[in-house]
Formats: sequence, C-alpha cells, structure tokens
Amino acid sequence: MRAKTERALALLGVAIVLGVSGDLLRSWVPGRLDVALWVTLFLVTAAVLVRARALPEPPQAAWLSAMAWLLVSSLIWRDAPALFGLNLLGLVGLLAIGAPGTAMRSIDRLGVLQLARGSVLLGAETVGGPLSAVVRDVAWAELPLTSRTRRIGGVLAGFAAAIPVLVVFGALFGEADPLFRQAIDQVFGFDPEHLLFIGFVAWIAAGALRGAFWREGRGPARDLGAGGQVPAGLLVGFVGGIAALFALFVGFQARELFLDSAQFQTLTGVTIAEYARGGFFELLWVAILTLPLLLGADWLLARGDPAEIRRFRRITAAALVLLAPVLASAVHRMVLYVSYYGLTSDRFYALAFMGWLGVVFAWFAITVLRGQRSRFVPGALAGAYGLLLLLNIGNPDGVIAGVNLRRAAAGAPLDVSYVASLSADAVPEILAVAPSLPTPDRCALSQLLQERHGTGTAKGGATAVWNLSRRSTRRLLQASEPAGADCTPGGPSGDQGTEARL
Repeated sequence: MRAKTERALALLGVAIVLGVSGDLLRSWVPGRLDVALWVTLFLVTAAVLVRARALPEPPQAAWLSAMAWLLVSSLIWRDAPALFGLNLLGLVGLLAIGAPGTAMRSIDRLGVLQLARGSVLLGAETVGGPLSAVVRDVAWAELPLTSRTRRIGGVLAGFAAAIPVLVVFGALFGEADPLFRQAIDQVFGFDPEHLLFIGFVAWIAAGALRGAFWREGRGPARDLGAGGQVPAGLLVGFVGGIAALFALFVGFQARELFLDSAQFQTLTGVTIAEYARGGFFELLWVAILTLPLLLGADWLLARGDPAEIRRFRRITAAALVLLAPVLASAVHRMVLYVSYYGLTSDRFYALAFMGWLGVVFAWFAITVLRGQRSRFVPGALAGAYGLLLLLNIGNPDGVIAGVNLRRAAAGAPLDVSYVASLSADAVPEILAVAPSLPTPDRCALSQLLQERHGTGTAKGGATAVWNLSRRSTRRLLQASEPAGADCTPGGPSGDQGTEARL
C-alpha cells in the first residue's frame, strides 16, 4: 500500500474521530467550552499527524502554533460574543496563512494575492476536500485483503443483514416487557440528528486538515507578484483624481471645524448630534475601498522608468496624506456620537477597526511606497493579530460599561437594559462604578445582573455557556452586597441613553 494512501486513510480516520468528539462535546460540555475543546483537539490531532509525518509541517510552524494557542486560550477567557467570533476568525486566518495554497516562504514575505489564493483554496478544500481524499488520494485497489479481513467483513455484512429482524424482534420484546423496553430505549435511543452532526463535523475536519496541510499532488505555486505593465501616467491620473476628491472633502471639513453649534446648524441644516450620528460608515467605506485601489495601482504599475515610478509614488503619498483627515473625521464623528448617546459594542469595535486601518495605511507608506510590497501583508496581519490580543486583554465590554456608567454618574441618561445585556466581562466594572449611580438606575441594574448572571441562573440558560469570565462573575455576584433597602421591585429605568444601534 502506497504511503499516500496510508496518509489519506489516517486523515479520514482522525476526521471521523473529530466528528464523534464534536457531537459528544456538544452534548456533554457547556457552550463555547465545547468549541474551544474541539479546536484544541483539532490542533493536537494536526500536530500528531505532522509529527508522525502523515502530514507535512507548514512553514513558520512555531510562530503560527504559538499564536493559535493564544487564541484558543482566549476562547475560554472572555465572554463577549464578538470577541469569541473574532478569535475563531483569527484561527481560520492562521490556517489560511500556513496553507499550501498560500505558498508562504518567509514570515516577512507574503503577497496579497498569495494570501487571497490560499484562503480561496482552503475554503474550496474544506467544502470538497474529503471527496478528493476518498476519490483521488486513496488507492482502494491497493488495500490488502487478508483472510482475517474477509472474515471480519463477512461478519459485519451478516450483522447488517440482520438489522431489520433485530429491530422487529426488539420492538416485540419491548412491548412484552416494560423494563426491557426502557433498557433498549436507553441503549439505542439514537437521534439521527447526531449522525448528521457527526458527518458534518467530520467532513469539515477532513477538509480543513487537507486544505491546511496536504501538499501531495500540488504543483509549484505560480508567482503572482510580477504585476502588470500599465503606464505610470494612467495610474497617476487615476490616483490623482482620488487625491483631488479627498482634498475637496478635507477643505469642507476644515471649514466646519471653526463653526459653533448655531452656525453649524444654520450652514448644514442639521444639529451637531445629527452630524455625529451620520456619515461614519460612509467615511469608513471610503477608507476600506481606498486600500485595495492603491495596492492594485501599485501592482499594475510598469517598472520601467524610475522617474515615472517616483511620480506615481508621490501622488500616492499625497492621497494617503489627504486620507488621514478623512479617517480623523470619521473617528471625530464617532467620538461625538458617543459623547451624546454613549458607547455600544458596534461603536467600540468600529473605532478599534479604524485604529487598525490607520496603522495599516501608515505601514502601506513605509513598505509599498518604498518598493517593499511583499512586506505589507505580514505587517498588516501582525497588526490585526496584535489588535485582537489587545482586545482580549483590554476587555471591550468592561470599557463599554465603564463609559456608560460614568456618563450616567455625571447626569447623562443610562440605558440600563443595554448595560445589563453586556457579557459577563462587563460585570466587574459595573460593580465597581454602580455605587455612584442614581438609586433607580443602580437598583434596576442590580436586579437585571442577578437575573442574568446570578446564582439563580445555575440551572438556567445562562450556564449553557461556560468560560472563565462567567465563572468569576458568578463568584463576584455571590460576594457582592445586595442592592440595598432603598431599592424597590421594578423594571429598568431609562432606556434611551445609549440608543444601542447604529
């Protein structure tokens, strides 16, 4: 039997084990913890297969595995659903970075098109990879069939043929003896949904393992970094038009900065609060779309005349300089909006993303405009993973709760329902700031926290999810003092403070 067939069978076998493990974890382990444990089992399985040389070791395995284990730890640390999703997305991104389709040769050399190709191929292999493994990788005609194998196969075939008879006789025996029926129900009371779930998870696991590690049968990756031969003059005009529009917008923004609230409303027809509320996502989309346009223009640029290249990079640098006030305007609008209506998860993560975009554009100027485009993607990815780790450490929901509660302590309205709906990550900050709140808000908030995270939820839906944050939160609420004698039963007060939407 060929080594390729053995490796493919090993991959399919561990995928089935991962499928069964996923169903058992889903049935017996609290939510999110089951996902974290399954991801841990997936990574350990991949490491074992690599060590056994059933799968090849990906490039830069030490760096990728270190980051993967940090993200796996974060899955059971914070309670915020957004962070949980971002951590999972980060793990998928690590698989794409190290995948054979990406063809990364060095941790500091990775092109945009390489990463895009690797991500697409990883997705395609996850969907169709198991079928390729069964049809192309396993040479079924080479499998040895010894006399013992034939005997086992005959026994299994005979047992399969007897299943209909066993079902009928078992049903009759069950009707004859209630205790026998109960025992049969406990042993064979199998929901077909479990089988479907096992098959789904096994398929995804086999596809992900094949897409992220399997290299046999793949030809050498094509070099996608050569670029095109578009004349510099055409690209200068293209980027120059974008820069001119940025300059026009920045001029209007600069004029508005020197107006007081009355003058601003007279000139624009909207209040400063309405101005702060609108336009943020439009400016964000401008920044997001500008990045691939500038990267694409640099990739298409003809590399013949150094003077033309310098002219193109100067106009690109001018566009980046003018984009900075556009980003600043978007951030200024969001900060104004928060000052009027408070902070929400959407607003917090939007501001964090804007901060990352600012770093990415600065890195673009340092690398791409100096002829080092291959260094751009590694730096941008490092910034993204660095931001993700900072978010896990910084506790976004705690920050959101602290901002809103301190605004309420200073006299602003408080959306008690929204603050109480934040994840368990916010509870320590809420308990620290709550004593300074007005009595109605403090009492309503205390009641909602106990309903959502207190000891009364021990057998309810709240404990369907487990992580370190929820565990420590229940202990904090047990140790905290009651709301006080001045609290009377009632619902939450004030529900328009944060306008928890965008």
